[in-house]
Amino acid sequence: MLSSSRNDTLIEVCRARAAERPDAAVYTYLRDGEEPAATLTFAELDRRARALAVELGRHAGPGDRALVHLPQGLDFLVAFFGCLYAGLVAVPTAPPEAGPAGSVSARRNAGIARNAGPVVVVSTTALLAGFPPGPARVAIDGVDSRLARDWRRPAVGAQSLAYLQYSSGSTGSPKGVALSHGNVLHNMTSIRDLCEVDERLRVATWLPLFHDMGLISALQGVLIGCHVTLMSPTAFVKHPIRWLRRLSGPEPSGTAAPNFAYDLCVSRITDGQKAELDLSGLHAALVGAERVRPDTLRRFSTAFAPCGFRPEAFLPCYGLAESTLMVTGGPLRRPPEARRFALDALARGSATPAADGDVVELVACGEPGRDLTVVVADPDTLTPCPDGRIGEIFVAGQSVATGYWNAPDETVRAFGVTLDGVDGDFLRTGDVGTFVDGQLYVTGRRKDLVIVDGVNHHPADVEATAEAAHPAIRRGCCAVVSVDHGDRETAVILAELTSRAVRTGDGVRGIRGVAEVVRRAVSARHGLPVHDVVLLPPGSLPFTTSGKLQHYACRLGYAAGAFERNRLRDEVAA
Repeated sequence: MLSSSRNDTLIEVCRARAAERPDAAVYTYLRDGEEPAATLTFAELDRRARALAVELGRHAGPGDRALVHLPQGLDFLVAFFGCLYAGLVAVPTAPPEAGPAGSVSARRNAGIARNAGPVVVVSTTALLAGFPPGPARVAIDGVDSRLARDWRRPAVGAQSLAYLQYSSGSTGSPKGVALSHGNVLHNMTSIRDLCEVDERLRVATWLPLFHDMGLISALQGVLIGCHVTLMSPTAFVKHPIRWLRRLSGPEPSGTAAPNFAYDLCVSRITDGQKAELDLSGLHAALVGAERVRPDTLRRFSTAFAPCGFRPEAFLPCYGLAESTLMVTGGPLRRPPEARRFALDALARGSATPAADGDVVELVACGEPGRDLTVVVADPDTLTPCPDGRIGEIFVAGQSVATGYWNAPDETVRAFGVTLDGVDGDFLRTGDVGTFVDGQLYVTGRRKDLVIVDGVNHHPADVEATAEAAHPAIRRGCCAVVSVDHGDRETAVILAELTSRAVRTGDGVRGIRGVAEVVRRAVSARHGLPVHDVVLLPPGSLPFTTSGKLQHYACRLGYAAGAFERNRLRDEVAA
């Protein structure tokens, strides 16, 4: 534990670590996910942040926004803390990418800049040369480290804004979640307590630092006082073994990742690579950011059991940027709990346990974090639902943000909601689920529900059926959306085929045949008539930076005919 008497901001926590353990390494970045490229000690992080803060103070004042526009690496974290040390509000953005100015990342960053209204941007000398005119520019590689001695602590406290976390945009345009120092420290402490870890922990992450899960994972190094090894997302995707190598060993290790990352490890890591792994020390492997699939957890546990992996290391979680990161999670030291619910009952809004028949298996996402109140309520009447009844998820507590930056209407709709008979102001999450025996089960997003003939169909359930219907369909790359056809809503399925199926046609009885198999499977299992099945080559569907399928963009794209150009027809894979 920190010995400092005042640790109500990230500044104080970082300063205290630098005073207590100056020479201990806090961050190491791996070049190509393999060899250490650079390491930062607590003292070096503090010194570089102070120097950068002095330089930033020449261009901006307390409360001004500062874009952090850097690739994955240690400079990103120095820039983030430098903004905080200057009393500025950091605005993490996606790293620059190769490609045209109209790319998805570039358009998203341009939208963030318009909304945030930054006074200064922190980047490198090379990247700033091509940055659009506007805010002042500070090149992190040109800051004189001797400026650190001129630093003075800014007048910020627990309620002061620390940064704007722009949402992934899974249901529309990204919004800037305004997070205070107190919000962040509360949520990070909740995660630390859930995992029961200390400075001996080894953290390894490839998650993007501009994303909420990636940033909080990295910041835990400062809160806990542990060592964090970072690599780029690309390095992980190319060779998933790189991630598990950094978690290997008998000493306690921890990590967090979306469901798809664990699937990727199962499919891409060979038996020969498994032989070099020792996952007996993997203490906490958090799973979140998208629906946690029970078959993924089982496959990973089975595949890596010979490496010493224990199922109880898995910690399924539910969270969102508006609550900093985590809302519910755990429990620790018990294998994840999965239950089967009757499919027809779920469509009617009830989680009814069922042993067989048409069932959906859901993974419990744990209990509310420290000092957080989570209520499932009717989204229209705002009346709490009894256990087992599906409703919208509402959250209250110190982790919940102050609102959206420069978006008063959106803030009023989502924050400060009053529930019938429940004390406190709540965040309206837009997610739906239910409590069963104290555990939260998340069924999806309210906006993504496919409602046909008055029956609610959760996309993830229908997508799982479609994926299982034919081996040519890529796992995790299938979207079901509802489309307005004037007199009624209808269901449309967009599904990517595997590269092998597109290239060779193995296992594919023509595109019409695959589409018909999917249509029949969905109709038989869900009673859902499908208006159209669009089969696509790999890489056609839109995903967020955290790996979430963008149903909102899929729905708009289909209505606009955006997928027709890539639609596979019989002559492509016959």
